[in-house]
Order: sequence, then C-alpha cells, then structure tokens
Amino acid sequence: MKGKLSAIIILVFLNTLVFGQQKNNKKKNLPPPPTGNDKFLPPDVVRNPLSILKWHYIEADSSRTMWGNYDKPEWLRYYGTDFVDINGDKFKDIVAGRYFYKNPGKEMTGTWVRSDFGVNVDACLVLDVDSDKYVDVIGMAYPNVYWLEAQDNLGLKWTAKIIGQVPKTDHVNGQGFRVLTFKGLVNPTIFLSGEGGIYATHVPKNPNGTENWNFKKIVSSFSDEGFGFGDFDGDGDLDIAFGNSDKKGDMPNKLYIANNPRNNLEEEWKAYQIGITENNIDRVEVADFDKDGKPDIAISEELYPGLEPKANLYTFTNSGDKNVKWGRRDLWKGFSNNNLDVADIDDDGDVDIVTSEHKGHAYPVLIFSNDGAGGFTSTEIAKGHESHLGNHLIDLDNDGDLDMVSTAWDFHKFLHIWRNDAILKPSVVNKGQVIKSKK
Repeated sequence: MKGKLSAIIILVFLNTLVFGQQKNNKKKNLPPPPTGNDKFLPPDVVRNPLSILKWHYIEADSSRTMWGNYDKPEWLRYYGTDFVDINGDKFKDIVAGRYFYKNPGKEMTGTWVRSDFGVNVDACLVLDVDSDKYVDVIGMAYPNVYWLEAQDNLGLKWTAKIIGQVPKTDHVNGQGFRVLTFKGLVNPTIFLSGEGGIYATHVPKNPNGTENWNFKKIVSSFSDEGFGFGDFDGDGDLDIAFGNSDKKGDMPNKLYIANNPRNNLEEEWKAYQIGITENNIDRVEVADFDKDGKPDIAISEELYPGLEPKANLYTFTNSGDKNVKWGRRDLWKGFSNNNLDVADIDDDGDVDIVTSEHKGHAYPVLIFSNDGAGGFTSTEIAKGHESHLGNHLIDLDNDGDLDMVSTAWDFHKFLHIWRNDAILKPSVVNKGQVIKSKK
C-alpha cells in the first residue's frame, strides 16, 4: 500500500512539473508588455490594459498672460498647444500661446522654464520648415501667420517672420489648426481655420525666399472651430470633417465632410453633410472607434455663456456610403466641453476618448473607455481645473503611457499637466513610493 501511495505522489508531482512548464511556455509566447505610447493600435493587437486611474496633477504655470494684455480685444486668450523635444532629451516640451515651456525632466514636477516668443502670437503648430537643427513653430496673429524659429536648443531665443495671411475671425485667430504631410509630398501642409472656412498651404521648398506661403481657402464654412482628418471615402487621401451652418450667425451644428481632390489646394474641396448636433460643434477628432476599418468622428459641443449642462459629446459612425446617414451615439451631456482628444489611453487595442468641462464649477476630466466595438464607459479621473482647447494626450516623460496637457480660458493663467502613472519610470519611484509633486 505504501509503495502504491508513493507512486501516486510521484506521478502527481511529475504532472505538476509538466503542466507548469506548459504554462510557462505559453507565457513566453504572449505579446510584449504594453507600451502605452501608440495612439492607434492595429485591430488585431491584444494588450493587457493599463490603469486609467493613476494620474498626478502638476501646475506647470500659474502666471500666463492673455492676448488681450497686448492687443485688442481685451478679453481674448490664446488657443494653441503643441509639443516637441527641442534638445533630444526624450522629454516633450510644450508650445502654448506666446510661450515655450522646457520640460524639467525626471518626474516633471520641477520648474517648467518659460520663454516668450517676443511677439504677440498664438503659437499652435510644431513642424520642420527648413530642415535645419532648430525647432520651427507656426503662430497666428490674424490676418498674419508667423513662422517662429528657435535660435538655440533650449528654446530661450526665437525669431519671428510673417509668412502668409488668413482672414481674421470674430475671435481674431482661428480655433482649428493641423499639420500633416500628404502621401507623395516631401514638405508638410499647414491647415488653419479662419473667417469663411479652412485655409491651407504647402510649406515652400525655399521657405526663406521672398515668396508668400500663399494660404488658399480649400473649405467654405461659417465656423472657425476645430476640424479633423480621415480617409472617409477610402480613396487613399485624407478628407476633412468640420462643423458648419447654413449662414453666418447661425449655430454651426451641422457636421460636414470635404473630399480631398488628390491634395489639390488650388480648388475648394466638395463637401456634404453627414450629421447634425444639438449645439455648436467645437472640437472634432477622427478615429476608427468600432474597428471596422472605417474612420469615425467624435464631436464635443460648445455652449455660450454655458450656464446650463446641456452640451453633448457624440460619436458618429461611418456608414461607408456618403448616401447613407451616419449613426450618432450620444455619449454624455454636461457643461460646455471645449476639450477633446482620442487615443488608446489604456493600451488595450482600441481608441478611447477624453474630454472635460470648460464651464460649470467642478470641471471634471472624463475618460470614455472603448469596449472595442464603439461602446463607451465614462470614468472621472480628475476635477477642479478648468480647460479650454485642452486634454491633449501626449507622452511627455517617455515612460510609455499618455500624459495630458491643458490650457484654460476663464482661469487663463494656468497651464495644467496630468502625469499618467500607469507606467512608472525609475525616476518617479523612490523605495517603492511615488514622489509627490512640489506643487
């Protein structure tokens, strides 16, 4: 009996070893750990999701001025925000309004050294204009458009040159700005919203020459708000999604798509309506939310004066046929939410949405987690800081997860950063404890 019992024990032990080895082998074949820095992952990639609850607030600036401190109208603030690693230290720096901010590195709670561009300009886009070692920035001071160029690798000194004109809006500058490089072209193309629509120019081969950069109106619209790009008709080039109305002064609550005529800026792009919203279309972002291979659209609404929580967040689902109505999903209703970005925040292979309130009192920051099929669950991850044209998702500290940056309007003096601690770098950990911000 004792011999049989010993044999059984040995068999169980060997089976455990074999089974355990099989489990280990399976583990070795798993995909690599999540990186979090891919905004849009292929639909067949499966990741273990990152937490969306680990955020650390950093007050990067509390003394920002506004446009109205230098020029009329007195109430006007700045709109632009973009990012660049100016000196190759792998930490993203910030361009916002008339200021450049140098990332302090490490846990990013040190001083964000601020430099002034030297002219009242609303800097909004970073790009490479002249293929040299210095950072280039595009800024608005409508009707003038500026090319700003750093004179060192710390962003302490800048030159400013007027390179074109875009019609002035009711708010002087536009609230939509994008840069991209079209397929088959070498130089980037700049897109700016202005009075009457969207204007574009290719960066010329000789940007320092006497030729004007020649901004052309490619889309007619009664809105100067945000717009987004996507290949909506599947022809291989990028079209534009934007808000519009039937006439000037009407609420721009009609969602349009303008078809790209093979990257031709010499003619207006033909547009057609694909949806309607309840209030003003403010921010526009494009992504394939339901992973069907077709780009969809997210919209956040503006309300002015915004005293009631009646602004909406929507997604519009691409029908794949311009003759078939797009589906609209109403995701949320709250105070004016002039903030929007989309990315795979939790690194699970689908595109999520972030927005926050510009009006009200609580100013919640909300992440809408995608279920992989275009359905969303909202989670409040922060509150107490007003944003305007904010919630930009960007990996500031090169740790593999997406951080968030916002400027403000009502409380315009502040530059907000929410550091994402879903992935912690060694510089942010001290004996197992997260280092607290100095702010």
